[in-house]
Amino acid sequence: MRGLISMLADYPDRLVVTALSSVRGRAPGVDVILYDTLGLHLTDGSDLRHLLHETDANVLIFSRDMRPDLRAKAYSLGAKAWVSMSVHAGDLVRSIELTAVGKPIGEQEDRLGTVAGLTTREVEVIALIAQGLSNNEIAAKLVLSVNTLKSHIRQAYRKIEVTTRSQAVSWAITHGFAPPDENSVESGASVGARMVTEAVSTEQSG
Repeated sequence: MRGLISMLADYPDRLVVTALSSVRGRAPGVDVILYDTLGLHLTDGSDLRHLLHETDANVLIFSRDMRPDLRAKAYSLGAKAWVSMSVHAGDLVRSIELTAVGKPIGEQEDRLGTVAGLTTREVEVIALIAQGLSNNEIAAKLVLSVNTLKSHIRQAYRKIEVTTRSQAVSWAITHGFAPPDENSVESGASVGARMVTEAVSTEQSG
């Protein structure tokens, strides 16, 4: 993650970047944790679950463009925001700042979705179908009604030109949703960030 740290280091007036000493730690003093979805590749997601529920920091998913299945898995564990690894440095810093204060960072373009004509929500639905989840399970994880989910499924199936669940799974595997290899099992916790602007405003007000 040296490249990421170097990229964020260009904004010392807006945030301070630090490597996390332990993925199982409490991350004291950290406002936002960037979590690389690679950490969910062939793992049970316990490290992300810990960061989401056992630390005081907000977690921003650092999503690999061609692995929406991993992003969907992160959402199923409780993640609420993601940003693409291809985003420009300034946009990444802005996303971190919004995440720090619990504000939404807005709808983002999903490269795979653009290629296939799918919306980001449709990509997430297909990814969860590929993981073998039922409609009820997918609806619960994405906080949708079953009827709304079925509408997304119908639209997605039409766009990828399939008619059955097994065909959708086959399409997903063919288009990069399945793990590409079995050699990458590691923690996805990348770096932590502490907002400088918050500290500055507090000092000025005092």
